[in-house]
Amino acid sequence: MATNLVQVISIVLTPKIVGDEALTRALEALRAEDPAIRFRSDSATGRCMLAGVSELHLEIIVDRLKREFTIEAALDRPTVFFKSALSSEAIGECKHLDARGGRQQYAHVKIRLVPRPDGAGYLFDNQILGNAIPSRFLPAIEQGIDDARNLGVGAGHPVDDVKVELFDGTYHDVDSTESAFRIAARQAFFDGAARAEPKVVEPVMRLVIAVPQEFLADVMTDLDRRRVEIQSSDGSGEWRTVVALAPFGRLFGYTTELNHRSRGRATCTLHFARYQQRDSFSDEGDRDSLVGAPLKPIVPGRESAVALPEPDEDDNSQTGETWIKIV
Repeated sequence: MATNLVQVISIVLTPKIVGDEALTRALEALRAEDPAIRFRSDSATGRCMLAGVSELHLEIIVDRLKREFTIEAALDRPTVFFKSALSSEAIGECKHLDARGGRQQYAHVKIRLVPRPDGAGYLFDNQILGNAIPSRFLPAIEQGIDDARNLGVGAGHPVDDVKVELFDGTYHDVDSTESAFRIAARQAFFDGAARAEPKVVEPVMRLVIAVPQEFLADVMTDLDRRRVEIQSSDGSGEWRTVVALAPFGRLFGYTTELNHRSRGRATCTLHFARYQQRDSFSDEGDRDSLVGAPLKPIVPGRESAVALPEPDEDDNSQTGETWIKIV
């Protein structure tokens, strides 16, 4: 059965040799085998933002880079992949006037930003009537909006679940250019997003833990410490099954801790459940790898965000679940 592959965690890889393109070529080869890999490279520094569906997923990629491609790179601390969501509708507007370079540039864009449900994605709706903005400028306007969505608002996290309605604007026969409309659209999006009460949302994972009865109390104590929402605890005899929901940021170091508390006997399976507004406790606790070693930070960590493609729309999964066995 096909599954939705949602990138929830990212790291930054820095090659030892600045400008070395071997890292990008290796990741392109791996992505041909694994469509869940997403990455974006900086051609000037060679640094690469790599995102995946879990820490185990990223650890496997890093291990394959070393073994199969002899790629050595410094790793930044793992970072949860946050997004921005808009809380209300808002109007954004920008009238761009620029006389630099000896030529006047003019563009005027008015857009309406409408929040969409979690997972609904981005939609552009051209509502221009007549010739207020000629159709030849529409691709530049869409590109400007994409630029702004990917750069993000507020804390700098990308905006995905939003409908952008282009409903008004003006142009000049001589001074209007595609570049001017791209800039105007980008600024109009920022203007509207600032009025739409943006909030940071984070990925929430669903855990299914199988644990022997003798270790249940210790495991439940640890889940309570992490402020995990317990949905059920069932079973009879020797084994119990615990189902819980938790922001991904609370799960750093969890597998190592589960192994310790159960003497290696418990298992945990998790999948992406939804995005929800980030709470102040989500980044507490151990920031090391879920499974133990390679992703321990070599370079000091930093908050980062990068716009990465969502799963293909033709995915026919009925559950929307991404299952990852991490023990």
